Amino acid sequence: MKEITVIPLGTISPYPKGEKNNPGYLLKSGEEKLLLDCGNGITRYLSFPEDLQNLTLILTHLHKDHIGDVGALQYASYTHNNLGSLTKKVKMYLPKNDFNHSKQSMRETQESYMTYHDIEQKNKEQIGPFELTFYNNNTHPIETYMVGVKVGKSKIVYTSDMGPNASEEVIDFCKDSDLLIAESSYLKSHHANSKVHLTAFDAANLARLSKSKTLLLTHFWPEEDPEKYLLEAQEIFQNSFLAKEKQKIWIRR
Repeated sequence: MKEITVIPLGTISPYPKGEKNNPGYLLKSGEEKLLLDCGNGITRYLSFPEDLQNLTLILTHLHKDHIGDVGALQYASYTHNNLGSLTKKVKMYLPKNDFNHSKQSMRETQESYMTYHDIEQKNKEQIGPFELTFYNNNTHPIETYMVGVKVGKSKIVYTSDMGPNASEEVIDFCKDSDLLIAESSYLKSHHANSKVHLTAFDAANLARLSKSKTLLLTHFWPEEDPEKYLLEAQEIFQNSFLAKEKQKIWIRR
């Protein structure tokens, strides 16, 4: 039986507030670590240099709330390499296309101890025990990837940012997830009618259609009561939960 530990580091958007950060999820299996997005504030919940060891960072897209702490992580890797406490480079995966020169500035900095790799639609990557797949559902304003993570028989899907899309391809990508981590920026009561973000109801509907086992709601509006998201999701998918900073979730199968 193999185990994945999932630790939310940031759960709100578009700005951090109080003890809550912008999006970031740390996954651990054995000695390997994945960091899904690197939003503003998440590095305060990481332990350096321990969490830099065998670390791979996946940036699902280049909006500021998902990359705000990249500079801090880069400089941490640079400093700890100089101190001799980090001897293996951190890997960073980014969308293939640049946006507002964000990718160019990250890749060209001299003050990091990292290697850089492109994400494309057909990419499949094996990083230690993690088998990664990527899917661009083309509903966010810029190139944005959902991420599938498998370890043994366990499957986690992170939607990143996406608009309402229950196409057969999206449902298939999420199918039979042990844990579906889905953005839920809005409530139905907000009447946002967003084409680029989900409501809690939309997230729950995706979990239901894809026959996921558990739904973890995230990407909340900073001023909104998270319990409202939970109530809305549980209307149609009972096994829904709220992501909370620093909680630990174990997936074993």
